Amino acid sequence: MKTTTRYSVITGASQGLGRSICFELARRRHNLLLIAKADENLPELADRLAKNYHTDIQFLEVDFTQVNSIEKIDKWLNKYNVNMLINNAGIGGTNYFHDCSFDTFDSIISVNIRTLVLITRAIIENLKLNAPSYILNISSMASCCPIAFKTIYPASKSFVYSFSRSLGEELKNDNIHVSVVLPGAFRSNINVCKRIAISNWWNKTGCLTTNHMAYLIIKQLLNYKKVIIPGILNKINWLILKVLPYTICIPAISKSIKKELQLIG
Repeated sequence: MKTTTRYSVITGASQGLGRSICFELARRRHNLLLIAKADENLPELADRLAKNYHTDIQFLEVDFTQVNSIEKIDKWLNKYNVNMLINNAGIGGTNYFHDCSFDTFDSIISVNIRTLVLITRAIIENLKLNAPSYILNISSMASCCPIAFKTIYPASKSFVYSFSRSLGEELKNDNIHVSVVLPGAFRSNINVCKRIAISNWWNKTGCLTTNHMAYLIIKQLLNYKKVIIPGILNKINWLILKVLPYTICIPAISKSIKKELQLIG
């Protein structure tokens, strides 16, 4: 039976930005519902957060690429009163299109689009009942420009941006605020760190730690910012991408990505 306690949901909670968001919200005394894949130390994370911040932390281990994952998440989440949803889970990657398997593409589309939309739909009535509520969707600076050798990823993040802005307009009279984040490169895992290490000085300078990014994101979410671009250099990059035509942006960015791909091997 539900209590009056309110919870914040974080998907992809066990690693990278999701993990940092968990600590940022726990520091602000939010009760948390954590969702991530198995074998990513989610129980240990939940235990640490509960002990350090004295909040209620619950977790669910589930693979978003599995067909029945949404059904499991729906049943579990709606046992609680939820007033914040952080759709952080996502899959990226860099490779030649013809070298990617069907399963790779299917996983990116399933997690970045299908899971985000269906979790939001599953919990929307819960958020309405517990308003004022918040939805935070993690897009990417990559959503601003098509990028060769990434192909599906920026397209999926463009979907996240469009979906978030549309949903925010639809829900504005329900006291549910929707924000979308456009982060640039940040050190989320080992592979990303390798790419950053060999990228140009501008990208390196613009990189933020996941902890700093989590702080900026949550602060602006709670201040009802609709589009969140963490960091000054990321804002400059966003403006550049807005001004320059695709005929310049696509070849320039794709050339940089191809160089990184070749160097990593």
